[in-house]
Amino acid sequence: MLSPIRRFLVRSWPLLLSLAVLIGAPFALQLNRHGRVAVKASLFLPDMVLQVPLPYRPIDLFTDPPRRERITIDYMSRAGPRSIEADLYTPAGGGIRAGVVFSMGAPPLDLDSKRLIRIAEDSARAGVVMLVPFSERLDDHEIEPEEIDALVAEFQYVQTLPGVDPERVGFFGASVGGSLALVAAADERIAGDVDHVVSFGGYYDALDAFGAIATHHISYDGIDESWTPRRHAADVIAEQLIFALDDASDRALLTRVFIDRTSYTTDDLATLTPVGRRSYDFLINEDPGAVRRLSERLPAETIEKFAYLSPRTSIDRVQAELFIVHDRGDPYIPYTESRRLRDHLRGRETPRAHFDELRLFEHVEPSFSQRPDVIALDSTRLVFRLYQLLLRWD
Repeated sequence: MLSPIRRFLVRSWPLLLSLAVLIGAPFALQLNRHGRVAVKASLFLPDMVLQVPLPYRPIDLFTDPPRRERITIDYMSRAGPRSIEADLYTPAGGGIRAGVVFSMGAPPLDLDSKRLIRIAEDSARAGVVMLVPFSERLDDHEIEPEEIDALVAEFQYVQTLPGVDPERVGFFGASVGGSLALVAAADERIAGDVDHVVSFGGYYDALDAFGAIATHHISYDGIDESWTPRRHAADVIAEQLIFALDDASDRALLTRVFIDRTSYTTDDLATLTPVGRRSYDFLINEDPGAVRRLSERLPAETIEKFAYLSPRTSIDRVQAELFIVHDRGDPYIPYTESRRLRDHLRGRETPRAHFDELRLFEHVEPSFSQRPDVIALDSTRLVFRLYQLLLRWD
């Protein structure tokens, strides 16, 4: 007759074996680089994305807090000398690290935003030196070519830091910042040095994205669907066209119409200059088929500026490895913009590009209103992409 302990072992050995594997697997994986990075990706992604307010976060148990310092970077832009404020997050301990410049949207998060600090600190805990600049232009919704000069200068600053490997520096961009990071990565001053670019929720062609926001309509490769962008997106694109106008009366009237959304009359419209009227026609348009024609009638300076600020015109000069991510239900920038970028890059060996279309976010903010199977699948995709990225940082 078996003793109670032996009976328990006979009946429970499958469970005990499974527990031993689960407990031992992380330690076994730590024995090689790929396993170590896989464990790190699995632990860091929930903390960076979910940001659950726990009294003790799992990563606190095996990583030390990074050092955070406020710095100012002086640089030369096409408009003259400039400076930009940034936070620099440096991992604890010594060694040579990879570096990343975080390129934010319009408006950027405040440098003291808890969400931003969590993302930057977690990146530093994962072993990367993270620079987080704050653009006052983007804070004022001004998307200007000077942003590229700033990003280039920030990249070069990180390259020169004593604890950074200059051959492993890249960009992480969110929303408009993702597109600006891609344009900066194509700049001849740094194109050969940029190791990787992550673009999350960016646009491929600025004026096409503006047209989709104005018309509330997405058109792409047989896809023809209505779409409701957030008011913030409409305000930002209106500001880009309105503030570029030379005539003060044009700017005042179009601000009333498209930003303040107050009433106006046909007599008011009659006071617009021809240039102001063309900007009005683009912003008021509801016909997707007219977007291209109306965009071509905008002021030449506006067309040239946003062509420059669009990855469409410069992506062929990018040499970095690319990680392109977009949310399928993005209410700020159409998800089809990243599809067009993917299509542009399809079949090319350089740059190497990874593309993921998710349903786990609302633009760049986590949203868990999806079915459990969608959450599980998208989370798995993100863990794998983070694993690939951490391999570059490790």
